[in-house]
Amino acid sequence: MRESERRRMDLNEWGTGRMTSQVSAEALLEFRNSIGDANVITDSAALAAITKDTGNLSRRVTALLKPQSEDDVRSITQIASEYRLSIAPFSTGRNWGYGTSNPSAEGCALVDLSGMARILEFDADLGLVTVEPGVTQRQLAAFLEQTGFDFLVPVTGAGPDCSLIGNALERGYGITPIADHFGACTRIRAVLADGSVYDSSLSALGGDLVDKVFKWGVGPYIDGLFTQSNLGIVTQMTIALARRPESVLGFFFGVPREQGLESAVSAIQRILQQTHGTVGSINLMNRRRVLSMVEPYPTELGAGDLIPDERLAAMAKRNQVMIWTGAGALYGNRHMVAAAKRVVKKELRGTASRLVFFSPRSTHLLKGLSQHLPGQLGASARNIFETLDKTLQLLAGAPSEIALPLCYWKSGTRPPEGQPMDPARDGCGLYWYSPLVPMVPEKVREYTNLVEEVCRANRIEPLITLTSLSDKCWDSTVPILFEPQDAADSERAKQCYRQLFETGQRSGFVPYRSHVETMDWFVKGDSAFWQTAAKIKDALDPDGIISPGRYSLR
Repeated sequence: MRESERRRMDLNEWGTGRMTSQVSAEALLEFRNSIGDANVITDSAALAAITKDTGNLSRRVTALLKPQSEDDVRSITQIASEYRLSIAPFSTGRNWGYGTSNPSAEGCALVDLSGMARILEFDADLGLVTVEPGVTQRQLAAFLEQTGFDFLVPVTGAGPDCSLIGNALERGYGITPIADHFGACTRIRAVLADGSVYDSSLSALGGDLVDKVFKWGVGPYIDGLFTQSNLGIVTQMTIALARRPESVLGFFFGVPREQGLESAVSAIQRILQQTHGTVGSINLMNRRRVLSMVEPYPTELGAGDLIPDERLAAMAKRNQVMIWTGAGALYGNRHMVAAAKRVVKKELRGTASRLVFFSPRSTHLLKGLSQHLPGQLGASARNIFETLDKTLQLLAGAPSEIALPLCYWKSGTRPPEGQPMDPARDGCGLYWYSPLVPMVPEKVREYTNLVEEVCRANRIEPLITLTSLSDKCWDSTVPILFEPQDAADSERAKQCYRQLFETGQRSGFVPYRSHVETMDWFVKGDSAFWQTAAKIKDALDPDGIISPGRYSLR
């Protein structure tokens, strides 16, 4: 077969043609000799556990390889290249709602990078931390606390045990001052398919420190190619952290009428335009989404039932939840925060109801006081202030599981007390629909109507969050919750996911990231963009060793 023909092979032929779908005894022996017998796992039960997903997905994988260093990763890629094996790396495997640790294609050997969990360097003057892929939010928080360095962890709603690098490489975001997590990345090291190591240009010229302080380097900007791609295995990343400000002040407001959505969008846009750097991301959540954080799902409802409107209204009244709820935080010294607070008040006047401001300290105090209130009022207050306290801690850069109970809302089954939440392990059903939405009031209305209509048609609770990425764009997250043990409910969830994508695409709302099963919804062979990406893949990984089909034609 000519080289040009070989490179045009359809993805369906991967693992059946030039790639090997089984790991030979010889390859396994080489892996064991290279990275240690304990770090090469082929037991079927262990492989089934590592690929357990929130969407009934379980790819066939051939082995689990657990490198402990960059040299181990280099050895793995070299052996895989020699034996023509597909390998698929993951950082900590907590990519819930997007495929967890499953690869995009069948027949890969998984490369579990969680054992590479060293904080390699920290510059307290510049606020730069260099980490390996296994370093989690929790680990960085513990390091900062133990060392006394006053910086914020780039937290997300995915929980304390998720990888910092994994989130940044998927272009994830948070709600602290540096919300764009790949935007905070200043330097990358990666292992390529042939075992060679990629590093940024300034380091090669002797500018190791300036390489970490200046994101763009010299020459073509290549670091970005390793995000949402299959071009290499990132082994180190330098991340700029935000300093802990003198003051953190959370704010919450309600929009009491559905007709107020457009004016709320405009007000939020004006706030962001006037307070750049002081106001972090602002969340706007519909009533069902907020209730999923504070009330159990009604147990009497069946898998295909929606919460009746009258029941929803009663739940909202009990918890004082309005049609839309906004939440954000102000960061800076007390003068900056006071000035930004005035802007928030001014712009939300006439739109928001019950605009309140809380510091993490005051919320913690109110949470404690609520423990002494009797009866239903006390129970309601405790629920509200417990949620507020956890939310404010997250806004202040403390890793938290505050958002993870959402995954359990329909299943109702929580892990034992003291055990970290793991939605895949615990049998939750979840897909994430996460489209980008212009910060234009009419487009936001069109989008929210679309989600309501499609979700209701498929008997899926329409839970909507809009998170500001800038004063021009939202990312919306819609959790599609279902009972994975119920075949009909699982099918409804898949159908809902597909319809949201297709209906949203026709209106210009496209997700910023893909589930491992839906890469073909995004990657099109007739696209100049994906053709260009394929040429880069062919140049760096001509045998298609690394993660075939992940954001790629190859």
